[in-house]
Amino acid sequence: MAVPNIQTVDLVATIRDISPNPTSDVSFTFVDQSTGEKSELLAHKLVLACGSSVFMAQFYGSIKEKEDSIPVEDSSMTTFKVFLDILYNKKVLLKSMDYQLLGELFYLADKHLLDPLKDAIIEEVSTRKMVTEQVLEGAKVAETHAHLSKFSEALFEVCSSFLKDNPESALEMCDNEEVSEENSLPLHRLMARANRTKQKSTAPPAPNCSNCEHDPCLHEEQLTADNFVKGTSVCVYEIFPWSVVYKTVKLEGSRVTCVHISNNSTSRTRDIATLKFCCK
Repeated sequence: MAVPNIQTVDLVATIRDISPNPTSDVSFTFVDQSTGEKSELLAHKLVLACGSSVFMAQFYGSIKEKEDSIPVEDSSMTTFKVFLDILYNKKVLLKSMDYQLLGELFYLADKHLLDPLKDAIIEEVSTRKMVTEQVLEGAKVAETHAHLSKFSEALFEVCSSFLKDNPESALEMCDNEEVSEENSLPLHRLMARANRTKQKSTAPPAPNCSNCEHDPCLHEEQLTADNFVKGTSVCVYEIFPWSVVYKTVKLEGSRVTCVHISNNSTSRTRDIATLKFCCK
């Protein structure tokens, strides 16, 4: 009989939501730039290290952090608290966050090598339903986070696709938003991007080869069950120059029924592995 678990620890209920927490061994400090007010978030080095290899190196590596109070200057306290909650397995709803908060959270995930969190944020941005009132905000956030290319591109794509499909929204934004460099430049760049996306999507597809019906052309490529085309011109591997050209009729298993191109009444079957496309 196996020994039952003597101790089960809920990281959220037991050690995350208790404040002040006597078991915490590290604090992250913040200074409000507008008021100068100081605040801190308490945490546990072991929990953070188990969640991120960056924290593992910072707290337990060969050149580990010597101080137990760490000033944070590249994140707001609000965003960093969400980030810590995630490391403690606390339920966090990305769909309730605005684009700015998602961008700041993506930065922290990127800094601490948390690819699953980055992927979840990209998924949220890419699938979130865009509305006119949020397009300009999204464009501004995408620009300010241009150094986070994956996040920025995903957000730009959502915004430009919305404008491409709803061009009247651009007119509405121009009418509602104040004319300023802060608004006009992002809106101009976004509209230009939407136009390029529209041109790309409406460009005619590259023509397929009239014989093999593929692009790029499969001339001299082996005929297979996957690329088989009825009525295409093919030649036999061993015959050079390719003076004997056949038209394919049907494929049964590995055998191709074909007719001589100069005498359609004479048919024969050949192993598909012996045939190549003859497009030129």
